[in-house]
Amino acid sequence: MEPREGYVDGNGLRLRYLEWCPEQARTRAAPLVCLHGIGGSAEDWQGLAAALGGGRRVIALDARGHGASEWSSDAAYSTDAHFADLACAVDALGLERFLLAGYSMGGGVAILSANALRERVAGVVVVDAYPGPEMTEGSRRIAGFIARGPWLHEGKPRFDPAISAAFARDLEAGEPRRMDLWPHWDALDCPTLLVRGELSRVLPASTALEMQARLPAATTRTIEGATHNLIFGHAEPVAAALGTFLERCDE
Repeated sequence: MEPREGYVDGNGLRLRYLEWCPEQARTRAAPLVCLHGIGGSAEDWQGLAAALGGGRRVIALDARGHGASEWSSDAAYSTDAHFADLACAVDALGLERFLLAGYSMGGGVAILSANALRERVAGVVVVDAYPGPEMTEGSRRIAGFIARGPWLHEGKPRFDPAISAAFARDLEAGEPRRMDLWPHWDALDCPTLLVRGELSRVLPASTALEMQARLPAATTRTIEGATHNLIFGHAEPVAAALGTFLERCDE
């Protein structure tokens, strides 16, 4: 299933997106908007979109500073900035009500967005991400990898080098903290699914248990044998977990 490519206005930046199954999607099924992780792109959701099948419109955005989306001239890459882009993009795409899935960095954006846009988000899926401001062991390792500089694709950086520079500064200063999203997680009132890899060091079992305890209405699914790279190497079991959840949100 080949996606259709398009561009949409974010909050002052032009964002690229990929869209699967725009014509065949069932009208009763809410569209699914997908947000990738740090250093990633919309293509990261290709395997999951294929595994979900053709019954739902799936839209994946390139975050600002990533993929083919524009870079921020003032290096504005906070969770707030990504949320503002999403809010503008769903308006421009005409999505009155939608489902939201976020992986890693995108999971944090999804938590904030689902709370801030609660009248429009029919359900949220958080894939191996957590709301706390302190970096876990796995997150710190990823930060160190990103700080070494963006990797190249066809001779061009996969993401804005300013993102690497910011991570390097924070790590050197001993201040690699994130936005505190616990208040947004605690306040979620839409159907919520947390998916984690059994072997993930980004979202360890202890953190997932705390998230479940603080939001008892959420559902947690653990993918056996999986690390943090869930949407790449385990698209089918992740899609199976999402499929059941998303259909329940459509009812």
